[in-house]
Amino acid sequence: MPSQEQLAEEFEEHRAYLRAVAYRMLGSTAEADDAVQEARLRLARSDTSEVASLRAG
Repeated sequence: MPSQEQLAEEFEEHRAYLRAVAYRMLGSTAEADDAVQEARLRLARSDTSEVASLRAG
């Protein structure tokens, strides 16, 4: 299982993509930023041992 530091680095690689998707869904940059941050916090609390790709998973 990847360390929290590795997960954080990989998440940051995909942050711009996630923010763009969230913006298209929510229509607001503030709400998109909040959604991406919430996703980051949930990732930190989740079991990621079976996740093959953070972007696709």
